[in-house]
Amino acid sequence: MGYRLTATPPSAGFRVACLAVTLTVLPGGIARAGKLDSLRIGRDEYPRVFFFRQSESWAANQRATYESWEGCFERLMGIEGKVLEEEVPRRSVRNIDFFTRFKKRHPDQLVLLHYNGNARDPRFESGRFFAGHWVYYNGARILSDVPADGGETEIRLSDASLFRIGVGRYRDANEDVGLCMLDGQGRPNWNISEQVQLLSVDPHRKSIRVRRACYGTSVRAFPAGRAYAAAHVTEGPWGRKSNLLWFYNYSTRCPADPNGHTCADVHVNHLAELFAPGRPLRMFDGLEFDVLHNRCGGAGRGRGPDCDGDGVMDGGVFHGINSYGIGVIEFCRKLRQRLGEDIIILADGHSVSNQRAFGLLNGIESEGWPALRDEQILDWSGGLNRHFFWDFTARRPAFSYINHKFITPTGRPGVVARPDVPFNIHRLVFAAGVFTNSAICYSYAPPADGGQLLGIWDEFCMGDAGRPGWLGKPLGPAVRIAGMQPDVLEAGAKDFGPALMKRLDSDNVRFARENGALKVWARDAAATEIKFILRDILCRGPDLFVALTARAAQLPGYPAEYARLMHVGIAPDRRQLVRAEMPESGMCIRRGDETAIDPESGAVVRFQQNVAIDGRPRDTYFVHPPYKSQRTGYTYWQRELPIDRDAKLDFHLGMAPKSPARSDGVTFIVLIAQKDDAEPPTWSEIFRHTQKEHRWTHHTVDLRRWAGKTVRLKFISDCGPKDNTTTDQSYWADVFVLGPEGSDGITEPVRYITWCSRKDFSSGFYFSQVKGQKASLEFTVEGGAPVWISGLSAHAHADAMFREFEHGLVLANPSPRSYSFDLNALSPGRKFRRIRATARQDARTNDGSPVPERIVLGPKDALFLVRQDKTAGED
Repeated sequence: MGYRLTATPPSAGFRVACLAVTLTVLPGGIARAGKLDSLRIGRDEYPRVFFFRQSESWAANQRATYESWEGCFERLMGIEGKVLEEEVPRRSVRNIDFFTRFKKRHPDQLVLLHYNGNARDPRFESGRFFAGHWVYYNGARILSDVPADGGETEIRLSDASLFRIGVGRYRDANEDVGLCMLDGQGRPNWNISEQVQLLSVDPHRKSIRVRRACYGTSVRAFPAGRAYAAAHVTEGPWGRKSNLLWFYNYSTRCPADPNGHTCADVHVNHLAELFAPGRPLRMFDGLEFDVLHNRCGGAGRGRGPDCDGDGVMDGGVFHGINSYGIGVIEFCRKLRQRLGEDIIILADGHSVSNQRAFGLLNGIESEGWPALRDEQILDWSGGLNRHFFWDFTARRPAFSYINHKFITPTGRPGVVARPDVPFNIHRLVFAAGVFTNSAICYSYAPPADGGQLLGIWDEFCMGDAGRPGWLGKPLGPAVRIAGMQPDVLEAGAKDFGPALMKRLDSDNVRFARENGALKVWARDAAATEIKFILRDILCRGPDLFVALTARAAQLPGYPAEYARLMHVGIAPDRRQLVRAEMPESGMCIRRGDETAIDPESGAVVRFQQNVAIDGRPRDTYFVHPPYKSQRTGYTYWQRELPIDRDAKLDFHLGMAPKSPARSDGVTFIVLIAQKDDAEPPTWSEIFRHTQKEHRWTHHTVDLRRWAGKTVRLKFISDCGPKDNTTTDQSYWADVFVLGPEGSDGITEPVRYITWCSRKDFSSGFYFSQVKGQKASLEFTVEGGAPVWISGLSAHAHADAMFREFEHGLVLANPSPRSYSFDLNALSPGRKFRRIRATARQDARTNDGSPVPERIVLGPKDALFLVRQDKTAGED
């Protein structure tokens, strides 16, 4: 049987292909307009590939001539890099000239500016900005007169603990500090200010020593009791020769300068000047904002960002509304208005912490796909959903790209390494790019050939044929073969009838059928999220693919562009007690009562995945008893669940690496109480063990006495009878309540993201490690406003995918198991061959040979095939 595909517009979501069999296809209509059409990378020439920041670093290299540099970087469809000094010094010396000459000589190639959107080096034109335009932490009152003297000054403060040395990426930088007068209401007055560099902190004297009159500011006198000091919120430095970067204050409550301008106003004006005719970036096609965040981070240890400039930490959130994230959207709106429609504006979008300027930006960069440290491609579904949603909602012309890179930690501050990644993983990332209409650049490069500075992946240029854009025009959107399988939700899910409604479970939401969709909304209008479970989906093996079409009401207080975050995942099994969903927790000081955890006490319960001891990674709750201010006792966490027949508690305990030498041990205790006990419950101790060794110890406790009852289990980490809390860093790991079958039937909870806006959008979620005959799905949506689900199906099948092009075919198997593709069914009457590898790449896979009608791809692999029939146009 053959299957014919039909192209769909971006808003169509998942559609049905023809000829008796249902195929699930993805939103992928290609809308390209304006200036992007004049560039080769904006045309229907796939794969759409360009060079990343290697073009920047080699341009800045004094040993490189323009001719040798151009000879390397003209081979694809464009370049991207830094030519300003907002982050890396000396990038403008040669780079503006090289990039401009390149654009003049190659007008059909993309030239894109890489630019930090969060923050800038204060040495780079910071004089344009008002002192109140930066984000500071909550600061301290100055208690000693500060003279108008140059050099170094010691300043006594009301709280010197708010200032840090040894910070930054490499842990060797000291913070920059703003000094200013206080106004009549005791608020910081940044109109009268000076910028200084922190040299040291003396907590005993409650003082700091600073270097005066830095970053172009003048020395001033500040009287005791009427002046203020605050540290800058910073990031970086992104290089050994770079400076800490000061965060822009994008909050809608940002203090204005004497002319009434906010930070966003000044920043927009600066960028518009740079792109104006006759100015340095006049030839550039656009810019990409690196690390443009939705929230202003950096809170902890008694301080946090102060976005309204009143001296009080607020994190940019006022009355529950994220003014910083809204301000980022308004900054993007103003910039779009100033730059117009022909300038491409992009920003990082690979993380939930990134901006949400949907509809204002042309697209996103994914720095590492699906994530920088996900070389196993575990977040296949989330990575696809992000890029499909941006292709669906972006400002036209839509243009997103994947920056192909992976990193791994080295144990040294700020230093990362490139992991050894097999060819199949590289191909799988490249397939995701062409499936989602995304361009691709790469920091992870293959070996270079022929004396070139930089290698090019074979899949980008048809191997040894050296033909960029060789796949040509897509013949339709990418197809998910899982849709060919029966819907295991059965007919009840099609109209959200009573049978399916009975399987929906939640304490805090309401359900209703409305115009053929399932409406879900919070019982409490002030709720911060909607969470519900669809129980008992039949599974026929380890693979489960879920297709979802949903839309959402706008969050109150937010602009229309602010889409809502949604997760769909395997619901946590109640028998798995250590999971990302945090339990009830608390602490107890000796001879006191149990209370909520006081962060100032040092007590903590924190979920940590894959904690490796003895070479065995386990999911844990890291628990530390209270220890600060000479307060000691215990910290606990607890859960409630029913106990089945023949049940036992099964878990591992561990301590941190330094505990054996420093700690006298943590006493691990387990208590149990029946749910129907009166309050307070009557607790019985069922386990006690003291340990300081850095190793996993395995323990079990018989629970048959409580079979058929619902109980509470409390897990305590106590500092021990000597009240010595030194390095009492304890782990409760892989805690289960198991029956005779053990953990074989428990599916690890995992979830993937998507976005919801006011228009129906279709997402996919692939779970590859389902255990048991049934699974339950958990849905979580940001905010309590209504969500409408108009389509929902589940298929017991791997998320194998393909996409046809004029001159080729791309297959992808994200499963951890092999998958067989029937090419005659997917592309009837067409013949394909493998590309031929270049000398230093994967000649075993890409050997140029014809492929049979049925081809098997190994786990986590993809394949780029050349079409051989007469109409394909192969040379």
